[in-house]
Amino acid sequence: MFEFLEYNNEEEWHQIRNKYIGGSDASILMNMNQYKNSIELWLEKTGKNKTPDLSQNKAVNRGNDSENILIEHFKINNPNYHVYKLNKTLRSVENNFMVANLDGVLSHEEYGTGVLEIKTATCHSYSVYLEKWKNDIPIEYYLQIQHYLSVTDYNYAILYADIRLEYTEEKRHEIKQYFIKRDNEDINQIIEKEKEFYQYIINNVEPPYVKRLKI
Repeated sequence: MFEFLEYNNEEEWHQIRNKYIGGSDASILMNMNQYKNSIELWLEKTGKNKTPDLSQNKAVNRGNDSENILIEHFKINNPNYHVYKLNKTLRSVENNFMVANLDGVLSHEEYGTGVLEIKTATCHSYSVYLEKWKNDIPIEYYLQIQHYLSVTDYNYAILYADIRLEYTEEKRHEIKQYFIKRDNEDINQIIEKEKEFYQYIINNVEPPYVKRLKI
């Protein structure tokens, strides 16, 4: 079960993100993120470091600009799903430190209600595509989705990704769609890590450093 957290502008949305633990934080706390560790996240959440400004980041802007287009593309290719947007932050009632901002909510006659997650990605080599996308999804997206399924208590999600293949001569795009089931075992592990980290935030105690071995 979840409740809605209202915000009126982007600044208020960022304040909510910094106060709670969101889906993109899950891979960091599970030590499966190659770009950030839990200490760096803690410094941001406690206001000791400023959250990076991504407004000029080309990859982030591409994702933001493409989101609504890809949702419409998904609707065309999946007419059995009804898609609607909430434009609100969801907070778990049971674990009130966990929040979610969903790209879309799905409704299906057989599967019920689920999460729609939109992604854009760029692969600069075939080896990266083979490792990350050919028959799988990046682990950080999987953990993000399981976090969302925990907050919403939904049983499934669909990841719909537009992947730009920079290594091809024509730099073609490929659409990938993955149906992801709720995994309570994985969710329990995520909750425990996030609950532990949240205590470091509210007690203003730096978390221990954990070496990332391999992703």
